Formats: sequence, C-alpha cells, structure tokens
Amino acid sequence: MNRRIVLLTAACIVLSPFAAGNVAVAQKSAAEMLEEARARAREMEQLKAVLNGPDQNMRLASFDIMVNSGDEAMRQIAIDTGLASADSLMQAMAFKESILSLNRIVMSLEIDKSQPANIQEGAQKILDAQGSSYEIPIIETDRKTGIFKIYSSYKGQVSGLEITFKYSYDTGTLSLVDETTIKGPVMLYKGGYGGFIATAKIR
Repeated sequence: MNRRIVLLTAACIVLSPFAAGNVAVAQKSAAEMLEEARARAREMEQLKAVLNGPDQNMRLASFDIMVNSGDEAMRQIAIDTGLASADSLMQAMAFKESILSLNRIVMSLEIDKSQPANIQEGAQKILDAQGSSYEIPIIETDRKTGIFKIYSSYKGQVSGLEITFKYSYDTGTLSLVDETTIKGPVMLYKGGYGGFIATAKIR
C-alpha cells in the first residue's frame, strides 16, 4: 500500500475521537447559545415592562441606563419604546436621543401653500433648480443641551419634541408627528427665499 495512504489512514483513526469531541462541543455550544438567547429575551421583556410601567422615575431611570449601556439592541428598544410612550418626558428623551444619533437629516420638500405668492414662486424655482430633497449634516452633538453642530458656526437644537436649525440663510422648525417622522416649515434661500413644508424620517 502506498506509504502516504497508510499515514493518512492512521492519522484519521487517531484524530477521529477528537473530531467526535468537537461535534459534541459544537452541539453543547449551540445549546448554551440558545439558553443565553432565552435569558436575553427574558431580560429585554423585563426592561420593556419597566419602560411601560406605572412608575415614571423607574421608566426614566431604566431608559437612561439602556441608552447608555453600550448595548445597541438595548438602546434601540429604549428609543423605540420611548418614542411610542404616552409619557411626554420619556418621549422627549427618546426623540433627542434619536435625532442626535443621526449624521444627517434628509428632508423631502413641498411648497408651503400658506406662504405669500412671491415666497411660493421662490420655492418653485428652488425645486426646479435642486429638486425636492434637502439635507443638513450633523457633525457634532451635545446630548446635555440638545444642540447639534451643522457646519462652522451653524447649529440646530432639539427641544421637547421639535428641532430648530439655522444653516447659512436657511431655517426650519420640525416637530415629531409619529414614531418615525418629523415635519414642519422650512425657509430656504437660493438667490431668493422659498417657503416649504419639510418631512424627514428619523428612524
């Protein structure tokens, strides 16, 4: 018999117990991971129950712990629950956390029909020139004050359930309308002022 075949056969015989052991370890690891997943699911359900519980202090404390836990899944659960909460204070905290987590806010523009004719005409010219999308970058944030830096000295701020911003000659105020959307009046300047209603997704 070829010497190489003999050696390979012997190696397989020697290694086969270890291979079987590795399968057992893999099966054990899968079982352990499944148990860890169950434990984590129970933990998340308990935390969500606290976030929806009757004690506001517990709700707010749990929210703060979850968003600062370093666990992205926990953080997202806290924000999602907070944005849908009937507790206005927790909702405002979740709104601020959601906005200040973004690196940009992309708005969809439509002409504000409540504006004077010349402002509506200016808005149409802006739409014709650049389309209906408008974006402000978020390059720096302060979670304590809710202030975010847009560019150079231009800033915006989250306050309660609305954001305001000033970006060069452009200004706007958008408010939370549901758990995923903000909407409000925006005034843009591109050789003339144009008034819009802007809508943006925050989730």
